[in-house]
Amino acid sequence: MDHTDLKIIEIMQVNGRISMKDLAKIVALSPPATAERVRRLEDSGTIERYQAIINTVKIGKPIRVFINVAMKSDKLKEFIAFALAAEEIVECYHVTGPYSMILKANLREMSDLEVLVGKVQVYGNTETHIIMSSPVENKPI
Repeated sequence: MDHTDLKIIEIMQVNGRISMKDLAKIVALSPPATAERVRRLEDSGTIERYQAIINTVKIGKPIRVFINVAMKSDKLKEFIAFALAAEEIVECYHVTGPYSMILKANLREMSDLEVLVGKVQVYGNTETHIIMSSPVENKPI
């Protein structure tokens, strides 16, 4: 990975829909050479996917929360299956410390949070944090 690859990654994190022609101009390569570099970055798994960033308020899910979960390791596999199936849960992290999992969820209303926390508590103790704002979000690497 050289400086040009890093520049391509930096640009594509901000605008994943940039044309190869425009990207090529910025990195001072021909469009075919730029497209080949992007293809190599995709094939190597450096660029894993292209994804839209959704405004959760505009889709009717204005409540965003983190839920810390402390549970025994024998429930981990079952819990992961639950997290994958729960539509409100958008991220799940296995972490160190007093909690073993951290969930991020998007919800329509507070009653939905109460229901979700109840379902999560089947697996262990929880601590919930309501996200008031996100001063740093989706920051390029």
